Amino acid sequence: MKRISILFFLLSAGIFVYSQQPLPRSIYSTLRDSTNALDIVLLLGKGGSMSLEGRNVQLFNTFFDPVTAPKTKAPQAGTIMWLINGREFISGNFYLGDSTGYVVFKKEDKEYVNRINTQGNAFLKSQIKY
Repeated sequence: MKRISILFFLLSAGIFVYSQQPLPRSIYSTLRDSTNALDIVLLLGKGGSMSLEGRNVQLFNTFFDPVTAPKTKAPQAGTIMWLINGREFISGNFYLGDSTGYVVFKKEDKEYVNRINTQGNAFLKSQIKY
């Protein structure tokens, strides 16, 4: 009976983890290659905001990986809105961890979670002023 309970728990946990998905490839590719401006609103520390345009957006977009990441109990660090020619393409709330973080997107009533890599996590943390 103990074995069955452990097996059930492991299977349930696996289903929960794998039900989380990163952005579909076409949306991720558009975000990475076609967005040309973005706005970041920081919610931690003293708050604040910043806007990026052009090549800076392309550099910033390298901070996001096309894979999912586990959600944690970290507080929401901020919001990012990506734009194409002045119109919102997609936005998401981001969360920072010790070394990596993640961003939660909602698109067409579905939730997607993409990992923020180590470099992106460090950059976003450096922007938070206490």
